[in-house]
Amino acid sequence: MIDKPRRWYLSVCGLDCSKCSIHLRTKEELDYWKSQNADLDKVRCGCCRSERKDGRHWSWDCKLVECCIDKKKFEFCAQCADLDSCVLVREFAESHEHHRAAVARLKEMKQAGVERWLSLHGFC
Repeated sequence: MIDKPRRWYLSVCGLDCSKCSIHLRTKEELDYWKSQNADLDKVRCGCCRSERKDGRHWSWDCKLVECCIDKKKFEFCAQCADLDSCVLVREFAESHEHHRAAVARLKEMKQAGVERWLSLHGFC
């Protein structure tokens, strides 16, 4: 990780980008995309707090990032009063097991308070 605070690597949706194989560009990840004939220069992500243009963010059109950061000016979806009823969060959680874990993390953050949760889990 390059000179960014640890919390910068926790995405709006609760994913820990510092452990993401796309962000880290692991050999296994790159081998997979190579087997798919993908342009390996495009297999990269600077995390959801990075610029979303020019391929710096894997999911450049992420609706959660647009809602949380752009529209509501939050740092994390856990700060939103609508977290438990949010269709975007529900659909995100339904797609993969690691997404369900990320949403559970958001709910823990909301319950404990974002700053307290970040501090307890080493993101400050």
